[in-house]
Amino acid sequence: MSKIKVKYINHGIACRIGNKIFINKLLTEYPLLYKSILKHENSHTSGFLFEDIILDLEGRELQGLKKEYYKFVISNPSSWTEFLPFWWYEGKFVFNPMISFIYLFSLLLGRFITNRIF
Repeated sequence: MSKIKVKYINHGIACRIGNKIFINKLLTEYPLLYKSILKHENSHTSGFLFEDIILDLEGRELQGLKKEYYKFVISNPSSWTEFLPFWWYEGKFVFNPMISFIYLFSLLLGRFITNRIF
């Protein structure tokens, strides 16, 4: 297993692609949050497996840091790109299945509700 590299970015929050962790450089101003997010990203596999989904759903590393997490997100609009269903990192198309599922579910639910009302 090769060493995981950390690369600082100007947007989003963090993600792991292969053996690289991309993390927003502004997180260094929030040391506890930074360490927890880095630990979380290190826990991910180098690919994308079901255990990665479970890891994101559980979010154990962020327990007790939700207030700091939301403070970071609200005060740094560049982090909002984390909530897009896909991105482009270093020439690679990256698809976020969790966010994509939330978008799809929301669209289908909205469609279902509007069909029932109108």
